[in-house]
Amino acid sequence: MSAIGRYWPMLLVVGCPLFFWVSPHPVGLSVETWRMVGVYLALLSGIVFRPFTDAVIVLIILGFGSLFYGPEILLKGYGNSMVWFILVAFLICRAFAITGLGKRIAYLLLKKYGRSSLGLGYLMLLTDLALAPATASNMSRTGGITFPIFRNIAETLGSQPGPSARKIGAYLSILMYVISMGTSTFFLTGMATNSITASLAKQVLDVNLTWMTWFVASVVPSGLLLLAAPLIIYKLYPPELRILKGIKEIAEAGLAELGPMKRSEKILLILFLFAVLGWMTGAYTDISMQAVGLAFLAAQLLTKVMTWDDLIQEKSAWATFVWYGGFFGCATVLAAGGFYKWLVTIVQAYVTLSDIGPNVAIVTLVGISMLARYFFVSNSAFVVSFYPVLFTLGLSTQASPMLIALSLGFSAGYGSLLTHYGNGAGVITFAAGYVPQKTFWGLGTAMALISAIVYYVIGVPYWKLIGLI
Repeated sequence: MSAIGRYWPMLLVVGCPLFFWVSPHPVGLSVETWRMVGVYLALLSGIVFRPFTDAVIVLIILGFGSLFYGPEILLKGYGNSMVWFILVAFLICRAFAITGLGKRIAYLLLKKYGRSSLGLGYLMLLTDLALAPATASNMSRTGGITFPIFRNIAETLGSQPGPSARKIGAYLSILMYVISMGTSTFFLTGMATNSITASLAKQVLDVNLTWMTWFVASVVPSGLLLLAAPLIIYKLYPPELRILKGIKEIAEAGLAELGPMKRSEKILLILFLFAVLGWMTGAYTDISMQAVGLAFLAAQLLTKVMTWDDLIQEKSAWATFVWYGGFFGCATVLAAGGFYKWLVTIVQAYVTLSDIGPNVAIVTLVGISMLARYFFVSNSAFVVSFYPVLFTLGLSTQASPMLIALSLGFSAGYGSLLTHYGNGAGVITFAAGYVPQKTFWGLGTAMALISAIVYYVIGVPYWKLIGLI
């Protein structure tokens, strides 16, 4: 590889802010806002092309950028409650792994309901769904709790990567990815990307996606997809082993290894139930989901369910906090400087989506968002970089802001199914080695298209019926 081939991503990161610094600003934008566009594009280029990790890219740009823009401007994002909520959500999910409560929930469900491969698929669904409200990192939830248990079950039943993969392991692997993205879209707190979408929707569309609003909107379309997913995959990619034997013994062995329910598990379970209640009633109590999350974490520290050492070991949480805080800060400055409103005028001048109906507009926006997924290995990076533009484009159409926010918000989840690298859960389930890439992509694409149809054919009329749009 040539020197240019090795270093062009970094050259692009450095070149963006320099270009916007020396080029004249357009009519309608201030010099400061125009230059901030350069910083934003530099961050985007770094996260897409990854000459370094996301957090390192942000720190490099913030460090050198502070010499020209002032740190008080670039660091604004770290004072935003949504940025802190994402950090807290990652830290909360660590408690389920540390205490063993996540595994205990799964084994108890397995002992009671595991009878067949299809039943095991629904059991996996119930396990992930039960953990989803309080585990905003679906990669941690799926990769650290749910999938390891069910992969171990597959291996115990004689299904290994290779010739025996189709016995049951392949079915569970691809289904796990589908379920993970389904439970991720079911709750606002089911995936960190949802919170990013909500914050951008508020910024660009002036739409307030609360925990309860998201849940009410998703419960019918997402619920139908989750209920159908194990059966659809069962028909498209059937396991060789249909009736299961010895499941009760596996569950009992797992529970015996965990031992009696520990004090930390009992406390976490109580706190978890209170947190879910708090998120569900936020619209009535005026207590934000960020406040509930911070209180949940504080209570865990107070009761010693987790310690500071436990928190600092969750490296992905702090890395996400660093890169998203920097990105969010730039987006906040752009919004305050009128960049997104200016972009609307540009879009309206050159794009004719305003002449088409809201239904066609939504299909077009969702289609664009799904096609773009092939170029991103980070779900969060995709939403942060693409959704401000798509939301802005949506404002130039006849579709309602809430319809735009919900349609694109849910597609951020199921759109990940197009590839095995579209979300961390896909990376983990594919890396297990049970499903060939061609099959993984094919089944994922089929489920993504089915999901898009369900949200459009069932979701949109349902949202109209309940008065959301």
